[in-house]
Amino acid sequence: MILYIKSLKELQKLASAIAKTLKGGEILALSGNLGAGKTTFTKLLLKELGIKSRIVSPTFVLMVPYSSKGKTYYHLDLYRTSSFNEVSALGIEDLWGTKENIFVIEWAERIKKHLPKKTISFRFEVSPFKNSERKIIIKNAPKKFKI
Repeated sequence: MILYIKSLKELQKLASAIAKTLKGGEILALSGNLGAGKTTFTKLLLKELGIKSRIVSPTFVLMVPYSSKGKTYYHLDLYRTSSFNEVSALGIEDLWGTKENIFVIEWAERIKKHLPKKTISFRFEVSPFKNSERKIIIKNAPKKFKI
């Protein structure tokens, strides 16, 4: 699935549509260049999922958990990681796939070969012609997903 997002409002609609499909156990793998919209999308998605607290990018701590409505949402930012061992040390393999947990992983391409097959992948690209436009390629999108 390929989407063209032209505004923050459209990105909000995408986040809302994705949030409505998440039941638990999902892993969302976000990739793309710096400034492509991964963190903004993650913040919008977590707000849609009921997170009321301030959402910060876990660039230096790697992972921040948030809880809402009986679920734990793990936000990972792997920009500063150099190996899967650093990520594995967080215990994520024990956490992902369970119905209580949902993962949103920025810079997920750094651990791509270690992600489960059912991972929902988002590739964010900035349009070379319109800096405000984003092309988002989604693989393994939820079947009931509508924007």
